[in-house]
Amino acid sequence: MRVVVTGASGAVGRHVADRLSANPYIDELVALDRVRSDGVTQIDLLEDDLGEVLRAGDTIVHLAATPAGFAGDAGAARADRTLVERVVAGATAAGATHLLLASSAMVYGAWAENPIPLAETAPVRPNPEFRFGVVRAEMEALAETWAEETGSALTVVRAATTLARGRENGLANLLRHSAALRNTEGDAPMQFLHAEDFASAIELLVVRGNVGVFNVSADGWLRPTEIAALRGTPETPIRVPGVVISAVSDARRRLGAATHPGLTAYLQHPWVVANDKLKALGWRPEFSNEEAYVAGHRPSRFDGVTAKRRQEIALGTAGAAIATAVLGAAGAVSWVVRRSRG
Repeated sequence: MRVVVTGASGAVGRHVADRLSANPYIDELVALDRVRSDGVTQIDLLEDDLGEVLRAGDTIVHLAATPAGFAGDAGAARADRTLVERVVAGATAAGATHLLLASSAMVYGAWAENPIPLAETAPVRPNPEFRFGVVRAEMEALAETWAEETGSALTVVRAATTLARGRENGLANLLRHSAALRNTEGDAPMQFLHAEDFASAIELLVVRGNVGVFNVSADGWLRPTEIAALRGTPETPIRVPGVVISAVSDARRRLGAATHPGLTAYLQHPWVVANDKLKALGWRPEFSNEEAYVAGHRPSRFDGVTAKRRQEIALGTAGAAIATAVLGAAGAVSWVVRRSRG
């Protein structure tokens, strides 16, 4: 078995490459990434010819993604979709027979009527306000079309928010910072997956050749009160409507904060997933949600600050943004008036 791994220098990719290179069932491992590191071939999947590295019969593990895609950046989102388009085109030309695509549990969307937890049979309907989830669903659709047209095998892995020891995760940071305010409509439970558990799941699916869709997550989930306890941040009864949270997140983002208004629904409605299908194959997570969260969480300036004070800071930031906009508009009007009088 010859396996090609894209994104092999990333937080998950390095664990996947290490496990597959040590697995006796893998004859050859080709690790690819834009970033050069030990044992990794440097390649730009958006520009370079994949024909040099792909061969007939290969299994491709596609983990490569654009970091800015976590922030819902439209350009980065298009790049992530293009990555999949180029990978499946290269796979077709080379005659590769199996693609494992790393996706996200966000493709299920965060909706009030979602069951807790979501099984793989749940519909794919990401919230349109957050481009990251939408693009992951588009990536899955591209891969499914490729598999149908070529008769190749496809494995889709929908992961919970993944964290690695000593490596910050863009999506986890967005979720954390976007949760500075609490929602009057409710709080969504959260799941955190350790990168090493994600890698062990991928290894199992590659070696066994399993096809289909598989959720991968730690067992269970965490409530906001439990996450607050891990951060050392007291709870508060002060809450605001979701529309206000989105407005504040948008204002904070414009000022450079790591947050996104499109995440409001994912903080309000459930989107945690069941891992029973994967566990039925013999996989077991080694890390709990708490352990994964702590391993990948770097304290921020808000940790240890009371929740009420964090809300005051967040609302103050939004107020500053609004005030700046108002002052800018007033200045523009004043300039126009002076010009007309002159």
